[in-house]
Amino acid sequence: MPTNKSTLKRMRTSVKSGMRNKARRSSLWTYEKNFRQAIEEGNFDEAQQLLNKTFSLYDKAIKTNVVHKNRANRKKARLTAALTRAKNG
Repeated sequence: MPTNKSTLKRMRTSVKSGMRNKARRSSLWTYEKNFRQAIEEGNFDEAQQLLNKTFSLYDKAIKTNVVHKNRANRKKARLTAALTRAKNG
């Protein structure tokens, strides 16, 4: 256990930020799962809305360093491609 005040505070803040980051990642995964379910059901209007919301969440995750920029861009490209493939048959 650290004895410095600054290291104790750093431990507290890292736990808080870790929990916050985990919640953000979890919401990303949830929206992604809902998007894929909408595609499987053939509900493309709902899938498009979920795709837009997922894009927004990924952009916010990039901004707050929850997800790396390249990973988010790769995910967004693959989700878009999945929607396009599903619409075209």
